[in-house]
Amino acid sequence: MMNGIIHKCECKYKKSAVLYWPTSHNEFNGIRPSYYTSKYSDSVPLREKIDDAITFFSEFSFQLVMLYHFEPDKQGHEYGPNSNEIREILLRLDNELAHLLKRVKKELNDDLNIIILSDHGMEETTRLIQPFLDGYIDKSAVEDNILDGPLFSVTPRLGYFKQVFDNLTRIPHVTVYKRDEFPERYHYSKAIHRIGEIIVMPNNNKKSAVLYWPTSHNEFNGIRPSYYTSKYSDSVPLREKIDDAITFFRNSSFQLVMLYHFEPDRQGHDYGPNSNEVRKVLLRLDNELAHLLKRVKKELNDDLNIIILSDHGMEETKQLIQPFLDGYIDKSAVEDNILDGPLFSVTPRLGYFKQVFDNLTRIPHVTVYKRDEFPERYHYAKAIHRIGEIIVMPNNVNTFFSQKTVVANVSKGNHGYDNKLPSMQAIFMARGPDFQQHIEIDSLKNVDVYHIGCKILNLKPNPYATAGSLNNLTHIFRKRTNKCSQLFIDMSVVLFVLFLDFAF
Repeated sequence: MMNGIIHKCECKYKKSAVLYWPTSHNEFNGIRPSYYTSKYSDSVPLREKIDDAITFFSEFSFQLVMLYHFEPDKQGHEYGPNSNEIREILLRLDNELAHLLKRVKKELNDDLNIIILSDHGMEETTRLIQPFLDGYIDKSAVEDNILDGPLFSVTPRLGYFKQVFDNLTRIPHVTVYKRDEFPERYHYSKAIHRIGEIIVMPNNNKKSAVLYWPTSHNEFNGIRPSYYTSKYSDSVPLREKIDDAITFFRNSSFQLVMLYHFEPDRQGHDYGPNSNEVRKVLLRLDNELAHLLKRVKKELNDDLNIIILSDHGMEETKQLIQPFLDGYIDKSAVEDNILDGPLFSVTPRLGYFKQVFDNLTRIPHVTVYKRDEFPERYHYAKAIHRIGEIIVMPNNVNTFFSQKTVVANVSKGNHGYDNKLPSMQAIFMARGPDFQQHIEIDSLKNVDVYHIGCKILNLKPNPYATAGSLNNLTHIFRKRTNKCSQLFIDMSVVLFVLFLDFAF
């Protein structure tokens, strides 16, 4: 681009200068600029460069001056595009541009066309993939023309193409292309002297934040959120969490923010789901959600998809069963991996299975299962590292099991009973530009929420995520009719998920 403009300019007997630009001495069709800086250096301040450029117009009657400056690119690479260092350098550069405009007005009678541009943007780096170190491919299987960075490309040695290609497809969240099949819109794959025969590209550049969610720092397939709250605390009010979430959309261009709040779960356990304490907290939470909607309308033009959901309901606890204290089984007859609560599970020691199983069936109003015979619809018994070989389930809700051998206190509210009970079912509420209004659905599976999020964010679901689907939910979505809004969505769709731990 630069060389083409210079060529046209010089051919018309106009004078051009290229200042402080790397490789500005190179010829284009046999022509160089009238003047160029022969050696590039980062040590020259922008103001000095600007003053030099003005001189070429005011004293030497040049028609074109092109000037390069390395900032804020250097600070963006070193500290990240959203860093304080970038903010500081942008303020300084803004002052230098004000100096440019002042000199143009004073010395050139404001009669100068000025173009300020850059050749790229910048994103924060949140994930590192090392295909050789991580064991996906062996360096001996590829040629030396390896290209790394935001993309990765290699040329396999003779006979290794399929092996290298297939192994690279094992890297999570990437797409692997043959060079001649790389999408044309990137204008990338024609430089075959530089680009390898196989190109690996990240699937997307969307950013996610997980706020105040327990264990949000954990990796999934080697990936963490772009931002997460490293320490969980119940002391942060919901309004403060909401304000933090809005900031991520408004200032940092995040596409997904997920937020957890512990209420009204705590009050439900402590006082029971039908208590005055739960009613009071629900009124307060309702006010906080009104605050959320008000801020979204005012600061985000009401252009935010919001999902509010919980993971369970709650029932009042009325009956306590203590199998060890009540004499049904002896603790010495079972292993230590005892699970109590709405269900009770134990693993008998060797030779005690029939005795423990038969004794547990003596408890009134319960059903006792062998783990591999537990009903499939509960999606429960597959976690064999946590669940005992015998599972005891109450026939009625309101029952709680305790493994204690002394009289236990029990919470007034609990969850974990039959998932078909209305009192156990969670909430799901959604609003925003991609959701229909005034639609009620009978129910959905919690695994469907993953597919809802993928659709809103224009993400391709993991092919192994087969448990959920959108088959019965297509009617809850709507197409955007505003073309400007649709363009925005294609570039940066957004989704806010608020998780209230137990809600009505």
